[in-house]
Amino acid sequence: MSAAEQGYGSGAGGGPVQHTKEIDMERPLCNYAIGVMFLAVFSGQALAVHPDPEPRPGFSSQTLSNDGITTVVVSPEGLRPLGDNQLNYVESNLFDGNGDEMVNTLPSRPGNQFNLLDGPVQITSIDSTSPADDLEMVLDGVRSAAKKDIIDSSLIDFGLDILEGEPVDRAYSGMAMLHYTGPERIRRVTPIFDAAGNKIGGNVDVHQVWWDGRIESDTAMLDPTDVQDVPWTISYTVDVLNGGADDFSPYVMYFDAPPFEGSFVSDHLHGPPHVAMDATFYPMSQGERHVIKVKHAPAKYFNLVYTWGWRVHPPRVQVMENALKVAGPMTLGQWEVSTFGSAPRASESAKLAAIAKLGELSPAKRMWQALRDARTASPNEAVALMDDALSAFEDWSDRRALPRGVNADPNADITLFYVNNVIYGNKKKFDNWRGRGSVFRATLRNGDHFVHGYVNVDFGGSRGWENQFTFGSGPGGAHTFGRLHWWVTAGGPNGGIIVPPVTSDGTPGLHKVAIQLNFDPPQRLKLYQFDPFHHDVSVYSLH
Repeated sequence: MSAAEQGYGSGAGGGPVQHTKEIDMERPLCNYAIGVMFLAVFSGQALAVHPDPEPRPGFSSQTLSNDGITTVVVSPEGLRPLGDNQLNYVESNLFDGNGDEMVNTLPSRPGNQFNLLDGPVQITSIDSTSPADDLEMVLDGVRSAAKKDIIDSSLIDFGLDILEGEPVDRAYSGMAMLHYTGPERIRRVTPIFDAAGNKIGGNVDVHQVWWDGRIESDTAMLDPTDVQDVPWTISYTVDVLNGGADDFSPYVMYFDAPPFEGSFVSDHLHGPPHVAMDATFYPMSQGERHVIKVKHAPAKYFNLVYTWGWRVHPPRVQVMENALKVAGPMTLGQWEVSTFGSAPRASESAKLAAIAKLGELSPAKRMWQALRDARTASPNEAVALMDDALSAFEDWSDRRALPRGVNADPNADITLFYVNNVIYGNKKKFDNWRGRGSVFRATLRNGDHFVHGYVNVDFGGSRGWENQFTFGSGPGGAHTFGRLHWWVTAGGPNGGIIVPPVTSDGTPGLHKVAIQLNFDPPQRLKLYQFDPFHHDVSVYSLH
């Protein structure tokens, strides 16, 4: 079956290809042996135009050289005309490849700019003290006490509780700054039934805290097993701490319909990439708690929710993945458990074993180790430990710069450093995308004691995007992603890109990527890069 016949390209007149109901099993989109982001089997549906599925490009060509460089050539097939990737606004829900309407996929309309919010937003005042406020106070306080020949054990314990995610009297209580708690942060969507016992929906509660350049959440993955065929909601409690004012913009990504009846995500099968959208763009103020309920399409389409803050982006981002998705031999939930254990905070020994997986060059772990060492140090030693911890605090405070001990590759457009299950980078923009055929070079370093991966996703440059927030007040129309037709350009279904762990002598693992970008730059976000095994906050995007 040719690429055009599979729905990757366009017909003779530039329109979408129509094809019959059959599945090409000779070239599946998932390779279990090397670890991928998802399993996607094309369903042979007829492709139309927005708000139906847009034509899909072909696979990228990926080759791995002997010197550890993955060269990616993005397929030039099936692209929109040069410079014509903006789609007209359509006041309609989207449709899947079977022609079925996908409810809850129209985020904004002229009469209701918050079309996917389920009820009014509830706002109350909170203590806006952030983890950064408290950690800086702790490190300064321990240092000052040590200069007076005092080891302040209560302050040390408070700092360790913040880093480890133990309960504290703050809005952010339980949110660990050391990212080892993924196995405990999987939430199952609870189904909702009517009086007759018919399933009519579902809901899951999520708590997030926003401050400075960060979003932390009590939920890293969602299990949507019970809402595959019904619309459902996420009830967010968002606490905006110091430096966290922004617009709430949960960006939901959907697959197309499963390729045949019964092949839902729970069976590790779903359709190919379809659409994504900012579900809303709601302004939030510092020192306030916002309770916001957001409506979603049936979960048979669900990929993930990417919550981002345009005011500090990168790196203000947090992702809730579909826990049922498969990466290599395991689901995403199983990846977390295999790395950190099933209950990493169940005991002190389980906690220490999980934290040991995080790399020593992590600024958060450097603060943690310094505080632990200060408990048994002399006052003079404690002063030196806190000096190092305060340097680590500076590194921790900004992921848009590489931490101390990590050097940038002068021959790369960006150097990304994986550590503490996050990604640090040394650039905010990629300005060398001059047109189709431009090459993006990334050097990937891994400081953690486990494998990370790399995937690059196109947010509408190849298949088109639509501004859904023209009618919204504030900055939404200028900054939102709107609705778009997404595609994976490197990694994932094109083949796994693996970044090996730190070596026994402390040398970070290394992999290099060169991607030939044979499509137009997306107008909102040029390069979305993430770790497909541990998504959560392991994201680094470039504008």
